[in-house]
Amino acid sequence: MKSKSILIIVIQSITIICLVWLVMIIDGDKVLSNNMDEDEGIFVDYTTVENGLSLIKLPKNVEKNSNIKYEPLEKTSFIGNSIFYGKAINVKPLINLNTKISIIRNKKNQLIINLEAEVDHLQKLILLNRDNKNISDAVLSQKEIEIKSIQSDIEALKDDKSYIMNTLQNEWGSKFLEMFSERKNGELNNIISGKTKLIKITLSPNQISNEVPKIINISSMSQTTSNYKAHYFSDASEVDISRSGRSFYYMVLDKKILNGEKFTGHRLAPKGDRHFLFVPKKSVIWSNGIPWAYTHVNNTEKYIKKSLGGLKETNNGWIIEEGNFKAGELIVIEGAQLLLSEEFKYQIKNENED
Repeated sequence: MKSKSILIIVIQSITIICLVWLVMIIDGDKVLSNNMDEDEGIFVDYTTVENGLSLIKLPKNVEKNSNIKYEPLEKTSFIGNSIFYGKAINVKPLINLNTKISIIRNKKNQLIINLEAEVDHLQKLILLNRDNKNISDAVLSQKEIEIKSIQSDIEALKDDKSYIMNTLQNEWGSKFLEMFSERKNGELNNIISGKTKLIKITLSPNQISNEVPKIINISSMSQTTSNYKAHYFSDASEVDISRSGRSFYYMVLDKKILNGEKFTGHRLAPKGDRHFLFVPKKSVIWSNGIPWAYTHVNNTEKYIKKSLGGLKETNNGWIIEEGNFKAGELIVIEGAQLLLSEEFKYQIKNENED
């Protein structure tokens, strides 16, 4: 009897343990299921449609963590058929010429000082020769020879400088000749020191039919984010044989430009005639073979995707006619691809749920 009781107790204990184990398994599946549901809840659909436009509305914390940046769209000075090309000039030949002129100037100044001293000495010797004949005529003759030698050296230096100035005129033009003729010239110092870069621009006959543009926009072909306003400096004495037209020197105040760096550029249009917008290259995203860009609705967390029509590509961006995009609109410059990915992610999720 005692054995039967023990057996019953053991069976009941095993049954209780099995029931507890089964309950734990069932509850674990529920917890796992709930966690999966919570994970799925992370994928909040931020896309919506307003006034027929598809847009993304991000919570402030998501927008901040996404590091999305935007800037106002600006009107560009682009004029149709005004694209031209140029290259940063290596001014080492100018530096060498400037060094030679400095050496000549210093030698000449020293010779002039020596000449004045020798002439003064000669005058004293002449007085002594007349009074007491303490100084012989041979000494006077030797001193005159020394003076003539100094004068000859000065004339030779003048000839050397004249040769350098003619070289400047022929190879660089009259503007550089004028600069080198002045003892102190701020523009020349900036060019020699590298603070100002010379850009040689070649314009076609049509682009200079009226006059040479005084200010132009240029963009580096190697540094896609580098844009500059270049100011006319002088006509170039040489032409670019690879292109038709005439060449001109423009100045850009930026020492980071490298020698030989190539540029594209365009003329500036009068402000009243500017109907084009510049879209940075990093703002453009492609989907289904069509270029798009996102704009940010000011003082909201909304982003609208718009198609870019009538694009004209430049080295560092796109030129579009004002219309679908307006000047002053905030265009996304960082994070556009992220926004597109988020939009597609929710579209794919919705399609899978269907």
